[in-house]
Amino acid sequence: PGVLKGINYEDPITIYRGERVLSIAKKLNKDAKNIDLDLAIDVFYSFYLPFPITIPFNRVPKGKEKNYFVIRELLDLPDFHRVKNYTLVNTHMSTLISASFIEYLVNELRSEVEGGNGKRGKREGEMSDRASISRAVKRALEKVKEESKTLKNIQKILSEGTQPGTGSVFDMEESGDEVIRLARNTDIKKLLEVISLIPQITHKVRRRTERSSRGELVGYELGSDLERLVPTELKLPKLYFRIKFVESKLLLYEKVLPKTMGPFYLLIDKSGSMEGEKIMWAKATAIALLMRARKENRDFYLRFFDGLPHPLIRVPRKMKSSDAISFIKYLARVKGGGGTDITRAIVTACDDIASGTVKGRSDIVIITDGEDRISESIVEKKLRMANARLVSVMILGENRDLKRLSHRYLRVLKLSGEEILKVVEA
Repeated sequence: PGVLKGINYEDPITIYRGERVLSIAKKLNKDAKNIDLDLAIDVFYSFYLPFPITIPFNRVPKGKEKNYFVIRELLDLPDFHRVKNYTLVNTHMSTLISASFIEYLVNELRSEVEGGNGKRGKREGEMSDRASISRAVKRALEKVKEESKTLKNIQKILSEGTQPGTGSVFDMEESGDEVIRLARNTDIKKLLEVISLIPQITHKVRRRTERSSRGELVGYELGSDLERLVPTELKLPKLYFRIKFVESKLLLYEKVLPKTMGPFYLLIDKSGSMEGEKIMWAKATAIALLMRARKENRDFYLRFFDGLPHPLIRVPRKMKSSDAISFIKYLARVKGGGGTDITRAIVTACDDIASGTVKGRSDIVIITDGEDRISESIVEKKLRMANARLVSVMILGENRDLKRLSHRYLRVLKLSGEEILKVVEA
């Protein structure tokens, strides 16, 4: 048994939660195999429960004294309550934060042991152990606090499109160790800080629908479509019913189906002029557009370009955790540099669509600062052959050629979350 009140340590679900935490912690640090299951359970429920309470020290099982000191120190730290803003009654976040904390704790305790001095008396040794645990817990929690916000932002991205009714399930814990490593990556941390400024895209992007005789009921209307007839109309006298039918005044259900839409195709300029905040903003916009694609159940394609187009990246509509993690890692690796050839990038995108590499009609979204001349006749011809429309997003720049060719032309004058939202809603 552990050291928290009200926890049934023999319950299969409780054991499962502890084993899940330990499994992720061991992938992060092999030394975590020495942590016992009861401590993993206690750490998980300390983060998960609103008011975890320890049992009295005189009731602590023999051999679990160090576990008690760890949990007691953890609960008493001011930063603990700040971290709980992200973990409270959140199974996924509690699991990841607990695994990360245990991994850091193992490292900090090892540092304390390696820095210890000589032989000590029994009482002196116990006091020293308590002090070492206190320091180790404090340092481990400080590190966890730094990455908790990033983990929450990753959860925000990965959970988009998995809301009730979407038919999609996404388990953050499936690749828990990879998610934690992502949160510790400095480049990704900066990228996700921009995303955190955006209000929840789920609430901002309207679901696109089309009228149908079958589908979801959204209201009532008058008409003559007998397939959608409200049953109470059948109670009318035959003559009156026929008159209403002829005049299209029968009461009908108004029904809609989700509109079938093609994939997103995004081109991002990574030339030297885009280095710095521009490329960071463009990457954050790519993540925001991926979140919208997830919500609308659409495939997502991304191609960076400079003087040459880079490889095409595809994120399927039913993406797995590994797909999302690989995508975010790829974004973090790309750095600005090189020349700019906007014409070649758009032509390549049109060829992808025309050849069937990208399945379905797609609008091409290009994000650039526009520092290049464009061959209008070639681009116009290719867009027509691919039956595609061009949406241009200009970052702190202007390009009259693109403006003439674009179905929509957006200018970004400030690199902010609000501007990203405007692009996503467009």
